[in-house]
Amino acid sequence: MRIATVSLLLILFTANLHSQDSTWFRITTHDVGFGNDTKALRFNAMDLNGDHFPDIAVVRGTYRRGDMRVYMNIANPAVPAVPPRIFTDVTEASGVNKHPSLDTTKKVESISFGDADNDGDLDLINGVWMYNDNIPFREDRCEVLLNDGHGVFSHVANDGLEALTDPSDPQWAISASGFSWFDYDLDGTLDVYVAAYWRTPNGPYHADRLMKGNGDGTFTDVSSQARVTTSYPMQGASCIDWNNDRWTDVMTSPYCRSNGSLLRNEGNGTFRDIAPMMGYNARTLQGDNGQNLCQWGAYPYDYDNDGDMDVLQVLVHGGLDSGEGRTVIAVNQGPAGDYRYVQDLSLLHRANPQSTHLGNMDAQWLDMNNDMLADIVITECEYIDATDRPYFYLQSADHQFYDITPELNLIGKIRSPHSLEALDYDRDGDYDLVMNSNHLDQTGNADRADIVFLENTIGNKNNWIGIQLTGPEGVNRTAVGARVIVYAGGVRQMREVHAGRGHFSGQQPLELLFGLGGNTKADSIVVLWPRQPFAHTSLTDVPANQYIDIDGTLLSGGTLPESATLSLEAWPNPARAQLNVTHNAPDGTLRLFNVLGREVYHGPSSTRQISLRTLPAGSYILQLEQGAQRLRRLVIVTR
Repeated sequence: MRIATVSLLLILFTANLHSQDSTWFRITTHDVGFGNDTKALRFNAMDLNGDHFPDIAVVRGTYRRGDMRVYMNIANPAVPAVPPRIFTDVTEASGVNKHPSLDTTKKVESISFGDADNDGDLDLINGVWMYNDNIPFREDRCEVLLNDGHGVFSHVANDGLEALTDPSDPQWAISASGFSWFDYDLDGTLDVYVAAYWRTPNGPYHADRLMKGNGDGTFTDVSSQARVTTSYPMQGASCIDWNNDRWTDVMTSPYCRSNGSLLRNEGNGTFRDIAPMMGYNARTLQGDNGQNLCQWGAYPYDYDNDGDMDVLQVLVHGGLDSGEGRTVIAVNQGPAGDYRYVQDLSLLHRANPQSTHLGNMDAQWLDMNNDMLADIVITECEYIDATDRPYFYLQSADHQFYDITPELNLIGKIRSPHSLEALDYDRDGDYDLVMNSNHLDQTGNADRADIVFLENTIGNKNNWIGIQLTGPEGVNRTAVGARVIVYAGGVRQMREVHAGRGHFSGQQPLELLFGLGGNTKADSIVVLWPRQPFAHTSLTDVPANQYIDIDGTLLSGGTLPESATLSLEAWPNPARAQLNVTHNAPDGTLRLFNVLGREVYHGPSSTRQISLRTLPAGSYILQLEQGAQRLRRLVIVTR
């Protein structure tokens, strides 16, 4: 029945858009410049030289120095230029493997690109990661390398990251599994959350760190002051505005030994782990035959277009039987549900062939056909090589996801993939994919992780809009942490600019691509900038099928643009002393009721803060009124 449903869905969809599903993605690895010996264990996709075309940086393996590669995206010099863009190896010229005192700096699992000195280009952080202490190069440390704007990097002395060591034995560097960039205190300079691992499986577990950016490529450890104290092995972290309060929070991805943390940004320089009360848990269920699940990645996205951040939890050791856990979407319940997460195993529908012991390793949200519904690609490798493969999930109108990989004719062509990234490499308005085909031999030889490049040929059959942001005054130059909302044809899509996500710092380009379906314009585009005081930029009637630059030249405060439907956001939630309110009712009324229905606050909609100091702890209802319209939100007051 499931296969019949998928087939019907595809027939209906492709009758309007395309005749053959197998042409949606075309493997063009050699065409775009990758040869037979281009290996990669992990990928980062970002623009290193400011030409707006995404480049690719990879780590080939582990425990080897000089094992990072940089591929620059350039115009194809061939005549005719088909394809229009190719990747060329510029590793030696880039300087990413050079160090002033070592032969080459150790490049292993974790690299991440962000603007460390706030000059508008992407700098590099790389990290030492270890699975056990039987490794070479004990003198190597995490480090920062600054970009000259053209993709050439130089080492930063006394950068603050090199000083991160194991407190129990300083001869060891901190084992860093991921670097996630964000401006946690909204001072206009990017900071970094360091997700840490262990020295050996038996410990010690290294503590996560919060590194405050100094704006010159150096960082200061403020973990203690910020109450960042997690000391469990992590696979990475994602920095997101989980509860819509305009302060970026942190969601960690734990490796087997813990449930994970959801660190709420309190807006005062500190964080509080509220994962248990918010339902964020990587070990809610047991996996195959009761085995512990290990979360390989946490990938936030507003997949159902309801205005809050859901999360795809990619889990290893999952099972297929009823009652066994596996990779799952945790659905954000939004303001009415206090932004709690509820895992929904019913959303992802897998097709055969499939492995019985699930080794999901990486994932990517992308609207592969630009129909305004986010789709998913998930990799699987490690355990059952004969059936491990990528899974391409197409989202239907009822927000269910159906595995269409067999229809794409990709079964057997990509074996046991580990990592992937999405990028519009030719800027034609659809997301292409780069991943690896890790068809292992009997010794598990990771050097066989060949790069595979897939060109998207279906996405630009629909309309689209691409958005590039430059932070205005008071905002980091690359606008990391900005939230972009696109309204088109009655659909509201929301995305955030991230740098370093979910699993070992995986990274997409900072430009955001939105599908518009059959709409020939975006009715409006709203950018919520990460700054204090809060401000936004609004554009209306933006023609489709182009990349546009938004630099915040025109900033607005106060309410967001009015729409026919009321919108209401209240934060923090739970709240203690004060409730902040954002809505689109300029001439309305705000009222707050206790659980008995008694009104405890009444004021004009121009109010932006409501004092809660005199109210007892408990549940309240915030009501926005505009004419005959009413909109309510549950508010929790704590003490």
